Amino acid sequence: MQTNSIQWLLEVDKKDIAYIVSIFEGYDNLAVVRTVDPARSIIELIISPDYLEDTRRLVDSLSKELHVRKVKPEELGFCI
Repeated sequence: MQTNSIQWLLEVDKKDIAYIVSIFEGYDNLAVVRTVDPARSIIELIISPDYLEDTRRLVDSLSKELHVRKVKPEELGFCI
């Protein structure tokens, strides 16, 4: 089991943030979701390396029904 987490920044529609949070809460320990920039609708996924592939599949699936775009930290002007 690895101990370091992986952080992804995602741009989503503001109206979808609560839905995305609830989806991830339904998958215990898959990833923690937090809003890092509410004005720009940027959320952060904090992912256990053990669940990286499962998280990738879930985000891919969500992106088929919602606007989800992976964002690089430098696009936002800060590092995670």
